[in-house]
Parts: sequence; structure tokens; C-alpha cells
Amino acid sequence: MRSMCLAAAVAALPQALFLFADLAAAKPTPSREEKRDLRFYPNGVARYHYRRPPMRPVKIIIVDKTPSSSDKDDGSQVVVYVDPEGHPIETLTQAARVVPSPTPAPKESRVVEAASNPSLEAAKAASLILNVVEISAPPSPTPSQAEGIADETPKLKPASAAGPAGNDTLLSGVTYSPYNSDGTCKTGPQVAADIRAIAPLHSLIRIYGVDCNQVATLLAAVQPFASSLRLFLGIFNLVDLTSQITTLIKAVTDNNGGGWRLIDTISIGNELVNNNQATPQQILSSLATARTALRRAGYTGPVVTVDTVSAIAQNPSLCDASDYCAINVHPFFDPNTSPDKAGEFIASQVKIVREKLADPKQRIVVTETGWPWAGNANGLAVPGRENQKTAIGSIVARFGGDGEEEGMGSLENLILFTAFNDQWKKAEAGTFFAEQYWGMYN
Repeated sequence: MRSMCLAAAVAALPQALFLFADLAAAKPTPSREEKRDLRFYPNGVARYHYRRPPMRPVKIIIVDKTPSSSDKDDGSQVVVYVDPEGHPIETLTQAARVVPSPTPAPKESRVVEAASNPSLEAAKAASLILNVVEISAPPSPTPSQAEGIADETPKLKPASAAGPAGNDTLLSGVTYSPYNSDGTCKTGPQVAADIRAIAPLHSLIRIYGVDCNQVATLLAAVQPFASSLRLFLGIFNLVDLTSQITTLIKAVTDNNGGGWRLIDTISIGNELVNNNQATPQQILSSLATARTALRRAGYTGPVVTVDTVSAIAQNPSLCDASDYCAINVHPFFDPNTSPDKAGEFIASQVKIVREKLADPKQRIVVTETGWPWAGNANGLAVPGRENQKTAIGSIVARFGGDGEEEGMGSLENLILFTAFNDQWKKAEAGTFFAEQYWGMYN
């Protein structure tokens, strides 16, 4: 059937109307390899997760006539995906429907004032996160629309050098990736602008690797907020581990006055056991190697490995060997979890992990969790601006309120995913065409 559709598409080329996505700039950076990770979640759902920009296919839509605004349904159209060399990858046949472009509505901007009361309750402080998204919410895109969504410039009120309410105010962390839409590295000024936007809203920023000189760039960007902001550094995989550790140490000592005061945690590996990229024993050995090197360099903070609930439950030694237990939990990939139940789902996963630990009182930090604002539905898990806000509200409330009783602790044990959209990632059905749209501040 697919070959028949492709043949029909080729035959129609002379009379067809071609609409090309402008993807010429989407070229991989030679210095960064594509990372395609398969995650297995406790509910049995598996998805691929991209950490580096792959070659994005060109999408060609072929119709038998130019649609008119008076047509309600223009019949069928053939969608052909080709690789950068022009070879067909996939062909689909779908209905072609004309949708009039709506008149853009005025945008309502909401900004956050920095709190002035150092004793601000955790839940109230965390609620700042839920009101900073600029209200201009388009409907969730279909797969054919998803590739056309451009990354937006953050429009948050810049922070002052004094930072938010002070060290006593409890705020969650947030993940951040310093890549442009085409996968190239962001410049120092670009990163600095991003950090100014999110600094009032979080107490910690998590990054994943040492490429793009990101450790040094982030350290320079957070210096104006040193009284209230810390960094969670990471080594993404175990390839040439010694070299990566050396790069990290040099970046800190060269750009942070030779001290480690801005570094909260350093992770060795992200979901490597879950993705079958390393064995538990390899992780344990790498943890010991990294901790020894970091201690010699003067770093005395936590050294951990990060993995999924299923990987930790099967290999609790990953947490036992870490200075605290670090897990990634994504309610969206459970089809039975609606946005308002996101916090409840995370609590159930934390409970599963805690029951497996050698020390049941060990600190557990959720190092990734969030909700996409665009993409396809996964059962009860439906993307959307309001659903993202609802899900994050549910998650924050669980950590800021009842979390203490459930062993989740405070917002210091929560890192939200993610600050901005990741247009450099690949949209595909396996991730519900949502992989690029988890940004909270776009």
C-alpha cells in the first residue's frame, strides 16, 4: 500500500503543488554525535528520546489542486517524507482540509514580581512558575503542523542581579539545553538572556553535558544571581569519561574563581541503564572514578547517577552508590494519567523507588518531570497550554504540600522539564509528536 501511494505521488509531481518545510539549516554539528535513547517507563510504554540533533527529513505535501477558501474538503493528499539526499522515507495518504487562518488575538503578558518576604511558603513561591507563560496558546498541532512551529523568544521579566526573594525562598529547579533550533550551540549572550529570564523563577538549573562549552557559558551567565541560583552539572554518557571530567573541572576552576560554590550536584550518566547504554556495574565504577577525581579537584557536593524508576527499581544499587537518589519521572507517558493527576503519579513512583532503597530515608530528587503543551494525546495524557499548567500545578503542589508525608520532601527535590522548547529534537509518532514542546516559558 505504501509503495502504491508513493507511485501515485511521483506520478502526480508535474501537476502537484509542493510545500517544503524550510529545513535546510537543520544540519548536525560535526562535533556532536546523535544520541537516540530508548526509555522504558513503569507502565510498559517505550519511547525514543533524542539528546542531539539528527538530520531532519523534508516533508513534501502533494495535492491535486490549489485549495480554495470555499472548499470544505479538497479530497486526499499524499505526504512524502524524504531524507536530505531526496530518498523517500515514508509516505502517507490523508484528507486535505482547508482551515481559514484565524485573526491573531492580542497577547496578554504576565510577569512575575520577585518576592520580598524571605519566609515565603514553598507552595506560594512555586506558584510563580504557573503564571509566567505568555498567554498566546495555539491549539495542539497535528503531526503535519508540528514541524512548522517556530521556537519562541522568552518574554519574561528579566531578573535583577539581586535574584529572587533570597536563599530562604524555596523554588524548584529547571532543566536547560543551550542549543539553537538547528542544533548549533547558543552563544554566550543568548545563554545569558535565557538565564536572566528564568533566574527569578527557579533556584537551580540542570544541564546535561560538557559540549558547546556549556559549563563555562552557564557559569558566566549565573554569576549575577550567585546568591540564589545553583547549577546541576552533568556528564551525559560514559564515552571518554576521563576527558569529560577533565573538561568539567577545568570549566569550573577557570570560570568560577577556582571554587565550586555555584555547583549543587554533578551527575554521571542520564538514563544509561534504562537505555541499555551501560550496565549497572559500569555506572557504579564510573561513579567511583568521577567522585575521586572531583574530590581531588576540591568539589565536595553530591555526585549521582540519574535513571528511570524502572531502572532504579531493578537496580537500587544505582541509588545506594549515589549521594542521593536521582530519578526521571514523566506522567505524560502513562496513558492513564490526566494532567490533574500528574503529581499523584509521581508520588506513586517515588514510593516504588523508596521501597527498594537500602536506606529508606535516603533523599530522592525528581530530576526531570513536566508536561508538553503541544503534540498528540496519549490516552488521558493530553498536551496543551492549560493542561501543562494544570499538570505542573499538580506536581508542584505535591512537593510543596503533602510531599513531606510521602517522602518527597520540599521543592528542592523537584527539577521541572524544561525551560524552553527543544526544536533541535526530532518530532515522531513514538513520542506523540511532543518531544520538542515541553518548554514552559515559550
